[in-house]
Amino acid sequence: MNFPSHQPYKNGKGGIDIGLKPIENSSWLEIDSLFDKEISIKKRLYKERKDQVLITPPGSIDIQREVLEIVLKHLDHFHNDLYKINHESVEFIKSKTIYSYKDFENPLELASLLVQEDLVIMQPQSDIFYLRSASLCAPTRWSLKEKFNQSLSEIHKEVPGYKEKIDFRVNNIFRNLPDEKIFERYNWSIFDSPELFQPIGSKSLVEIENIEPEGLFLRVERQTLRRLKDSRSILFTVRVHVDPMTAILSDKHIMIDLIKAIQNLEEDMKEYKVIKPFEDKLIEWLKSKVINE
Repeated sequence: MNFPSHQPYKNGKGGIDIGLKPIENSSWLEIDSLFDKEISIKKRLYKERKDQVLITPPGSIDIQREVLEIVLKHLDHFHNDLYKINHESVEFIKSKTIYSYKDFENPLELASLLVQEDLVIMQPQSDIFYLRSASLCAPTRWSLKEKFNQSLSEIHKEVPGYKEKIDFRVNNIFRNLPDEKIFERYNWSIFDSPELFQPIGSKSLVEIENIEPEGLFLRVERQTLRRLKDSRSILFTVRVHVDPMTAILSDKHIMIDLIKAIQNLEEDMKEYKVIKPFEDKLIEWLKSKVINE
């Protein structure tokens, strides 16, 4: 069992926080051993419920092309051992799969099948950023169809403390994000299922209350922001990592950090993250594992 790649709950961090930090261009997109599995999930979702995971409205084609171009440029420069890219198509060297540009009506759909990340385009209008186009196959308890055309503030209106603590700063960051710079942040939650596509919880609160800690999963979002030069929009990427709770049992310090992070959450945030139903049971279980470590 692999140890989680990212631990944003480290050092007991549990409250709402922007937590942006600059990263190198080479680190922008993650490509790992789950690539084939996660791309197959995207393809299945496009086939079964495309209207729920892909929104590309009329008039967005230029911005979609800009996203595809920036993704292709990155892959060609930093991952040319995995992709063969020319002016007509993209080939996955390992699998020999070839995508021809002319076969895709929406460039954003093609871009999304080249990377594991979800791709969300936030477009400015009178200094306010709105969700205008997106490929979102790994939502964490939110619906793309519901959030489409909403502003940053509207999208996050249900997040406890967002408006009071960080709304103003987040909007300023989007307005002033420099060209050629990429920033990342992390978000974490605890789920009852390893499924990536989670527009709503998969179980009722009563069912969640009865889940044993061994059946819970750590769900971490790695989010990045970068400016699109031509449109001045913001490309927001989200890569979701899911690990069984048992994956951290080998490190008592991380277990202690997670306990502190849960305890440091405000009560309304625990409700929002749906942690309350199993909080006591999980903390007791983690403490017992720390003692026996």
